[in-house]
Amino acid sequence: MRPGWGRSSVADARHAVVVLALGLSGVASACADTYGEFPADKTYSSIDAPGSYVPVDGTTIRLEFSDDRISAEAGCNRLFGTVDTSQGRITTDSLGSTRMGCPGALMDQDAWLSDFLTSTPRWSRNDGTMTLDNGSERIVFAES
Repeated sequence: MRPGWGRSSVADARHAVVVLALGLSGVASACADTYGEFPADKTYSSIDAPGSYVPVDGTTIRLEFSDDRISAEAGCNRLFGTVDTSQGRITTDSLGSTRMGCPGALMDQDAWLSDFLTSTPRWSRNDGTMTLDNGSERIVFAES
């Protein structure tokens, strides 16, 4: 006796494969469209921090992304480490730092920036700016 495979079951299997492939493609593109591709190998300077930490007068927060590395400055020391920018978040486990002695306000600003960057903030881009937001604080950057 021959197996019970008929034309309709083969057609149903093909239809299921096509539906599955289209569904996975739709999910992947929806995820990518949510936050876009992260602009690596760029440097950014803060231009606004609405309702957030107010930088020390005369300082600018700078971020530099290169491959899977981040470098950040807030007026005194340089912070650095590995970074993952996938899923619309800045994810870094910990940041190293240079050890320059600076006035207390600048040291506090370095500590705040380190805490902010390790809080896994969301990132988004719009009209030449990049915004980092961790739910309680937000910084807007321009490509420099």
